[in-house]
Amino acid sequence: MTAATPAVETALRALFPAGVAVAAEAIAPASAAQLWPEEQSAMAGAVPSRLAEFAAGRTAARRALVRLGQPLQPLPMAPDRAAIWPAGVSGSIAHAAGFAIAVARHGPALGVDIEDDTAIPSDLWPILCGPDELQRLGRGTGHQVKRLFCAKEAVFKAQAPGSRAMFGHEILSVTLAGNQFDAQFLDHAGAFRAGQIVRGRIAVVHGLVLAGVAV
Repeated sequence: MTAATPAVETALRALFPAGVAVAAEAIAPASAAQLWPEEQSAMAGAVPSRLAEFAAGRTAARRALVRLGQPLQPLPMAPDRAAIWPAGVSGSIAHAAGFAIAVARHGPALGVDIEDDTAIPSDLWPILCGPDELQRLGRGTGHQVKRLFCAKEAVFKAQAPGSRAMFGHEILSVTLAGNQFDAQFLDHAGAFRAGQIVRGRIAVVHGLVLAGVAV
């Protein structure tokens, strides 16, 4: 745990309604021995940085589960690379910029993302945003695109295991409004329907952007 960890957890908690457990963990060098046997196969041959991210993410996820009253347990990786959560529990894990974060609850799907709070270069804007989204962003566009990107990633992760679908940034139209956002689907994707609006929240703390969605 670093000095920033409590502030990150406080900001993360504010993104979600009551009943959602959260945890943050600083990413540090790790070994496969820190993982449960059921998790180790997912990291076979992984480079040290990837192993460190994975271990920190699983540590944060287990802390969130304990806060839900769940026992310590393995979180294997599904074929689509998402964590396999205990029966009846929804959760999401993300890592970037030296931190891993996790959220979990008994109930519908959750999505969370974390990014460093730096501006995205302008040549990437058209890849991540549609023309209407760019028009709405206005001043400080590079930083705003990062927030929009973080919001889309959180929405993507807010899918139940039985209905997960792969979709790109172009299928969502996001409107940022202070510490909140609306993400409208422009086409069907998994359990999401065209025209459906998913609402979420954003926080910026210690040079990090956090986005959370509770479906």
